Amino acid sequence: MFYFFSKTITYLLTPAGWLITALLFAFFVKKAHYRRISIGFGLCVFWLFGNSFLMNELALWWEYPVQPNRLAFTDSTNRVAVVLTGGMINGQKEIPATAPTQYGTQRFLLGHEADRAGQALYLYKTGAVQKILISGGAGDLPFQPTAISDEGQMTAQFLIVAGVRPNDVILENKSRNTHENALFTADMLRKQFGTNRCVLVTSAWHMRRAMACFRKEGVQVTPFPSSFMSTSRSFSPGEWLLPREESFSESYFLIRELVGYITYKVAGYL
Repeated sequence: MFYFFSKTITYLLTPAGWLITALLFAFFVKKAHYRRISIGFGLCVFWLFGNSFLMNELALWWEYPVQPNRLAFTDSTNRVAVVLTGGMINGQKEIPATAPTQYGTQRFLLGHEADRAGQALYLYKTGAVQKILISGGAGDLPFQPTAISDEGQMTAQFLIVAGVRPNDVILENKSRNTHENALFTADMLRKQFGTNRCVLVTSAWHMRRAMACFRKEGVQVTPFPSSFMSTSRSFSPGEWLLPREESFSESYFLIRELVGYITYKVAGYL
C-alpha cells in the first residue's frame, strides 16, 4: 500500500499536480469568478515553479553538494559502489537486435540520469572501488509504462563495454523504491562482501533520502552524488521574468523528492 501511495497520490503534491488540478477545476466550474481564480492560480504555479532562478536556488539548497575529491582511494573499506537505478537507461525505446558481439547482441540507450553510471565508472577506473552493485528492479503498477529492457541489466552491459570486468558488476533487482534499495542492498553487502560500508551513487537531488535510508539499515555510506540539477547562480533578467518548461520539469522532481523525504520520515524509513 505504501508503494502504491508513494507512486500515485504524491503526484497531487507536486507543481504538476497543482497545475492540472487548477485547470480541471477551471474547465468544470460554472461560475466565471471561480474560473478566473483557478486559471490565475495555475498561471502563478507555472510562473513560480518555472522560474529558473528560484528553482536553481531550491536545487542548490536541497541537492547534496559536490565534495572535495577526498574519497579514500586507499581505504579498503570503500570497495563497493552502490548505484541506484532510475532513468539511467531509456527503457521505452525499442532497439532492433544487432549482430552478436562479446558484449551481447543489444545496443543500449542512456537516459537522463546516466551520470549515475558515469560516476560509478569513474570510481571503478580510478581504483576507488573494486565492485559495482546496481540496485533496483521494475515497478508493478498497472498504469506505469512497461519497460522494454531491464535497466539494471542494460546499465551493467554499459559498464562492461566501458571496461568493467563482468565479475565486478552485481545486480540487486528486487527493490522497487529507495527503502527497498537500502533494505536489500544492506543484506547483500553483509552476505556477499562481509561489510556494512559502501560508496553510494545516486542523483544529487535524491542523495539525502537515499543516505538516510541506508543509514537506517546500518550501512555506513560515503556519498558520491551525480546528475546535478543546480548550476552556478545567474542574475540575468530572463531568469526571473520568463518561466521555462525545463525549470518546471525540474521543480516536479525537487518537490516530489521533498514530499518523499517527509513521507519516508513519517513512515519510519529514515
